[in-house]
Amino acid sequence: MSATITIECLFAPGCSSRDHTLELARRVAADFPAVATVRETTIATPEEAARLHFLGSPSVRVNGRDIEPGAEDRADFGLG
Repeated sequence: MSATITIECLFAPGCSSRDHTLELARRVAADFPAVATVRETTIATPEEAARLHFLGSPSVRVNGRDIEPGAEDRADFGLG
């Protein structure tokens, strides 16, 4: 069984960094073509931001873990 890598890019609507972030994530995933996938998630409401622990746009998670140092200790979720 092979390990899988999921790169999830989370965005608020209209995020100006969306295209660049997705491009970088796809370039990383291309280094692991058999096991890596990129998923895009749009966070549309403050309630969704809280439920998904969305810290800001863009946010990137690898296998469910935010790549921002210290993200697991924060609770300032939201769209703005």
